[in-house]
Amino acid sequence: MFNFRIFKRSRVFPWWTRLLLMLLFIVGSMFFIRYTRFGIYLNVANLQLLVHSYGTWSVLIYWIIFVVAAILNIPGTAFLLLAIFIFGYVFGPIYAYIAALSAAWFTFVIGRWMGGKALTKLQHPRLRQYLSQVETRPIRTLIVLRIFLQFSPLVGYTLALTNIQQHKYFVGNVLGLLLPTIVITILTYCFEDFIRLLFL
Repeated sequence: MFNFRIFKRSRVFPWWTRLLLMLLFIVGSMFFIRYTRFGIYLNVANLQLLVHSYGTWSVLIYWIIFVVAAILNIPGTAFLLLAIFIFGYVFGPIYAYIAALSAAWFTFVIGRWMGGKALTKLQHPRLRQYLSQVETRPIRTLIVLRIFLQFSPLVGYTLALTNIQQHKYFVGNVLGLLLPTIVITILTYCFEDFIRLLFL
């Protein structure tokens, strides 16, 4: 797993500045996607044409797009649909699942590098109660979060600021992302015509 000790930011910046930096990054990425031409281009129809244009490299290009989008805080549900429309109902969900795991790992690494474990420094009683659940039942907590929040990058960015161990975070994602992937794939298969009208 990734070794965070190579970064010495915690000795330079206090925890509250790192938490502020993390929040500014998340908000800034949201504004970037919302108010720039880059964000306007990011729709399923345009991305389908882009990925198709790379031919044999299309799977790699899709993976890169998914990961970069997650880092910019774009939820991955649309990218699962994109994979299904491009690669079909067998390989599409598999590629999307692998990309989602990669994206979850990248957001966690970036979040911990930028923010450290800043949330553990806060002393609010309700927050401490939630954090204790993450620390004592990390995998179960992550599975529940993924069921409700699915592919949201905020899960990785937020949990990176807690005491959750990296290997437990990975295991929780392996289990937690599986159900949303399967359910959304089945729903897409059942309502494909309607979903294509919405996204294409």
